[in-house]
Amino acid sequence: MDSMEIQPKRNDPLHVLILWHMHQPIYKGVGDGGFLLPWVRLHALKDYYDMVDVLTDFPGVHVTFNLVPSLMEQIQDYADRDATDPFLNLSLKPAAELTADDRLFLLKNFFSLNFDQMVQPYARYKELFEKRGHVGDLDKLREKTALFTEPDYRDLQVWFNLAWCGHRLQQSPEIQTLLSQGRNFSEDDKRRLLEAQRRFIGQVLPAYQAAAARGQIEVSTSPYYHPILPLLCDINSAREALPNIELPRHDFHHPEDAVWHVQQAVRAHQRLFGDRPAGMWPSEGSVSEEMLAIARAEGIRWVATDEEILHASLRRSGLLREGDPFLPERKYLPYRCGDAADPVHIFFRDHLLSDMIGFTYSTYDGEAAADDLVSRLLLIRKLLPDDARRFAVPIILDGENAWEHYADNGVPFLRALYERLERSPFLKAVSFSEHLALGEAAPVLPKVRAGSWIFGSFSTWVGHPEKNRGWDLLAATRKKLAEVSLTLPPDDAVRRRDFQRALEHVMVAEGSDWFWWYGEDHFSEYDREFDQLFRAHLEKAWRQLGLQPPDELAAPIIQKVSRFKVQRPFELLTPVLDGFITDYFEWLAAGYFSNQYAFTTMQQVHKIFNGFHFGFDHHNLYIRLDVETAILNDKKYPFRVEIHFRKPGDLFYRMVKDNRRKKLVYEQVTVDDSGAEAARRPCGLAGVRQIVELGVPLADIGIHENQVIEFALKIFIGDNLAERMPHQGFLAQKIAIDDLEKYYWLV
Repeated sequence: MDSMEIQPKRNDPLHVLILWHMHQPIYKGVGDGGFLLPWVRLHALKDYYDMVDVLTDFPGVHVTFNLVPSLMEQIQDYADRDATDPFLNLSLKPAAELTADDRLFLLKNFFSLNFDQMVQPYARYKELFEKRGHVGDLDKLREKTALFTEPDYRDLQVWFNLAWCGHRLQQSPEIQTLLSQGRNFSEDDKRRLLEAQRRFIGQVLPAYQAAAARGQIEVSTSPYYHPILPLLCDINSAREALPNIELPRHDFHHPEDAVWHVQQAVRAHQRLFGDRPAGMWPSEGSVSEEMLAIARAEGIRWVATDEEILHASLRRSGLLREGDPFLPERKYLPYRCGDAADPVHIFFRDHLLSDMIGFTYSTYDGEAAADDLVSRLLLIRKLLPDDARRFAVPIILDGENAWEHYADNGVPFLRALYERLERSPFLKAVSFSEHLALGEAAPVLPKVRAGSWIFGSFSTWVGHPEKNRGWDLLAATRKKLAEVSLTLPPDDAVRRRDFQRALEHVMVAEGSDWFWWYGEDHFSEYDREFDQLFRAHLEKAWRQLGLQPPDELAAPIIQKVSRFKVQRPFELLTPVLDGFITDYFEWLAAGYFSNQYAFTTMQQVHKIFNGFHFGFDHHNLYIRLDVETAILNDKKYPFRVEIHFRKPGDLFYRMVKDNRRKKLVYEQVTVDDSGAEAARRPCGLAGVRQIVELGVPLADIGIHENQVIEFALKIFIGDNLAERMPHQGFLAQKIAIDDLEKYYWLV
């Protein structure tokens, strides 16, 4: 789409409101205060500084950064030189002193980043990766440790940390020297690198303070430990979007905790920036009328959530009827909620544009991606009424995790986008508060339907047995604290101090991230660590009060012990078979199968693949394989996938990508009674670019509603069988289209 082809019809520029949301979970351990995982430190090196620094060359572009207070707290811990984590400790350890367990840890974890952008460009790092190979089994990985020499391990320690250096840090003379050297690093080289990184982290928060002081950015906040505020206020609010959702056995109703999280967020913002925040991105865009009242009472003037909440709220308010079009002039406005004399304004993110940045534009050239986004914004402006001053397009997304998929950490794209926004007479990038300062009257939204940015519901954080058990343990601990609070002597400073410390642990446990990783919708290699840390905070709360924790806290919530993992689809889906993840939701409702339980969505751990996604609609079964790009593009060995259906009849689908011949073939293969190939028929339902997406017509395999299919996948590299999923037997899946639709009709 060429931005020069679209000429808007008005003079008033359309406001573009970009919000980058910066958040990481609490990784601090309960005991000595060390961090269990390194992602705050590594994203501080790669993303947090770069994201605000790139704006300095574009003073006419104003954006909003949403800094979660508990993230800022963790950044300060590293900046003050006190914080440690296992990855940092093992980076500092002399290679000559590494134990067998240390070496195993390095080979398992020090390739935990994006291969295409953060390993492949560096010859030595790629060489170390190839030496390790695609190994998922720990026993096989342990065998590989003997292949690595002491200099290999030292180079690996250095390269993992070098690869996490962002665009700006890589420009420093110290890092440039190490990048040029490339290999045979010394212990002194390693120490200089890690010291430079420590100093750099100390510049992150001052960079935001400086940008805010010059008026180029607005800094908004989130509830302190990133809880889902509507669920704290009343866990029954989950039923507004999903009336039939299974809730925990014990009720959770603590709006006073929601008040605490907002108050502490405001105070943290004041300490760092000298004034109160005007705006808030509620954790995961989660809103309800009760939490909006709390935000307004604490001085928050605007909040933001997803456009799906606007659509549902307009219908709930009687302002949008079934079948009415969701017109741009409704969508691109802030709305007033609550007291007419003292309202809170609500902005609603453009779902498509936000996801294009998060999931699609990484596959574009930076200039082309910026052109496409600007063209879409100009088209929106052309579709709006002439009074453009009233309208704004909010683009809101994660400000850290997408960039590892972009060339040069996304900086070429961001520079191209900001340059176009700065010079466009038809678009103007402003902060949320700057838009409200125009004083344009916003329409009233009488009712707000509770929900989040994910499916417009809270099913990501409550409803699954594991998630519900977490809430029950939280509710029991919170109830005990409420009972103890009634018995605290007003003059007993020690007991009151211990109570406040116990309460703090409960507030940490109320964060959204624990519940994100419970259940079957998200997985990481560190699920068990998250589970352990969640329960440790609750246990510490009991002990802080001098009480014996209940036995239930000792039992893991996660009960995933199988050698393979099956998650069933929970909604019909129709992906675009283009070989790309088009947006966050494209495959979110899909089923997932993995031969090995643990796999990651937090960062990329490089195996050939981990498992496959699958789902269906009225017409097709869909399968997605996430395969390393280097394997998909290998010119020596063709990549082949075979889908074998045992029920309702013996049938194969075969996809072959042969890069040497520049050929992609996807076809149906029938076999005779002896198992020999009898016939082939082309099938056009295939997309192979960054991922493999395949479709199988249900009619072709003889499937009807409520029938069970049984199938298995075989993956070949050249003529070698690389994986069969499942290892033995077949995966059975019921094609229950009506059942799925009946359940999700309620959404």
